[in-house]
Amino acid sequence: MIYTFCGETKGKTSSALGTIVRALGDGGKVRILFFMKHWKTSETDFFDKLAKIPEFDVLYYQAGDKDFIFVDEATNRATMESARKQLKFGKLHEKTEEDVKKAQMGYMKALNYLDEQPFLLVLDEILVAVKFGLISVQQVRHLLEQANEKKVHVVLTGRGLPKEIEKLSDLVTEMKKIKHPFDSGVYAVKGLDY
Repeated sequence: MIYTFCGETKGKTSSALGTIVRALGDGGKVRILFFMKHWKTSETDFFDKLAKIPEFDVLYYQAGDKDFIFVDEATNRATMESARKQLKFGKLHEKTEEDVKKAQMGYMKALNYLDEQPFLLVLDEILVAVKFGLISVQQVRHLLEQANEKKVHVVLTGRGLPKEIEKLSDLVTEMKKIKHPFDSGVYAVKGLDY
C-alpha cells in the first residue's frame, strides 16, 4: 500500500508517525527518511530510545540541512523570519547544490532501506523535496515501483502532490487548515509539533 499525506497544514508527519506506531506495534520493521529535516525532534529522540529495545526494528535517516527552511516567491518572508526566530533554527534561502546533494543522499538511503525489505518505509517531506526540485518525480516513481516489487508499504508526506504520485498512491489524505496557532503567532510547541 502507498499512503500519501499531503496538504498545506499540520498533520502530515503526525499521521505518518501514527502509522509507524501501528507497524511497530504489530512487530513490523520500519525505516524512515526525513527529507528536508536534520534537526533533533521529539520523534527522533523517541526513535533513538526505541532502537535500543530489541523487539522494535526501527531506523531513520535525516536528509536535509539542520537549518533548512526553503522560501519561494509565494512565501511571506516576514512571517517565516518571525517563525525562524521563535523556533531558534532555520534560515531563508534558495536551494543550493548542498541541499540537492543531501536530498539525493536521502534518495539513495531510501533505495538501501528497500533492500532490507521493511514492512513500512516512510518518506517524510519527500513531496516538498520534489516541489523544490531536490528530487524528481521520476525518482519517487522508481522508489514506489521498487517498494511494490519488494512488497514494502510506503508513506509519503509533504506539501504539494504531483498528479503522477497521486495516481500511484492507494490512499491520499489532504490536510486542510480550519484553525491553526500559527495564525496567532504561535509557531510550534515542542512535544506537540516537533
